[in-house]
Amino acid sequence: MGIGMNTLLSKIEKTRLEMIHLAHLYGYSNPNVVQCSQKLDSLLNIYDKKNEKY
Repeated sequence: MGIGMNTLLSKIEKTRLEMIHLAHLYGYSNPNVVQCSQKLDSLLNIYDKKNEKY
């Protein structure tokens, strides 16, 4: 069973805020920021695929 839309949106927002926080601390090219950005991209891709169905 897939992830619910509300849960997905919550994860997207949490990851976005985490990425912003890490970028302020370490700079945009820090590996932790890049990894968080990739996680956010993955979540946004899932969101886009779910929206294609509607």
